Amino acid sequence: MLPAKVTGEVSGDGGVNGGVNGGVDQLMSYITKYPGKRAAELAEACATPKRTIERRLKKLKDEGLVEFRGAPKTGGYHPTDR
Repeated sequence: MLPAKVTGEVSGDGGVNGGVNGGVDQLMSYITKYPGKRAAELAEACATPKRTIERRLKKLKDEGLVEFRGAPKTGGYHPTDR
């Protein structure tokens, strides 16, 4: 059996889904605290690859928890009013 990653993405209590959902929850908390950030800024702040952030943003958008506001070049992600 391989040891769990130090980053906490895979752990004995939540398994892989716990790590994935934890990352989405972390991203949602950051967007709530600092609205208006772009995917690249979120990736840097969370120390996570941009592609991973984009997947997590898609999940949050599909659930209606965040939305992109503004022009494609200057806009950012904001929590919805749900």
